[in-house]
Amino acid sequence: MRKSRIYLDTSVLSTIDAPHIPYKEAITIEFFRILEEEPEKYEVIVSPVLLDEVRNAPEAIKKRSLAILQSVQASEVPERQEAEVLAQLYVEAKALSDKHFNDLRHVAYAVTERCDYIVSWNMRHIVRAWTIDHVNAVNLEYRFPVIQIVTPEVFTGELPHA
Repeated sequence: MRKSRIYLDTSVLSTIDAPHIPYKEAITIEFFRILEEEPEKYEVIVSPVLLDEVRNAPEAIKKRSLAILQSVQASEVPERQEAEVLAQLYVEAKALSDKHFNDLRHVAYAVTERCDYIVSWNMRHIVRAWTIDHVNAVNLEYRFPVIQIVTPEVFTGELPHA
């Protein structure tokens, strides 16, 4: 069986240390534990969009994020014009406005890299039925695969107990 290709967006990295939202923090920690302990099941993909956001973070967050990416053996993909064009097609389809172009760039990189999942905590913009439906409509129209956009809970299987 082939590995599932998982694209990480920045919200997942930032939630590994989020004491103000303990249930998400616990799920995220468990999610990264699974990725680290089961590398035969998962291939973790990150894009230039994520890496730019990490590099622009405060030093402590940048250092922690890069260590996490190394621990899960994340593969960095290069900049691709195809992803940038696809992100613009998402804007034109009104998946999100151009104000949220970087969110759509995350999605476009995941799609053009043929990832199975985008894992995100960005419920306002990315993990929304409206966005998912519009993104996948564009994907089908332009002969890209559909993508599953999920939270880390899909991989952990349950919410942590209080």
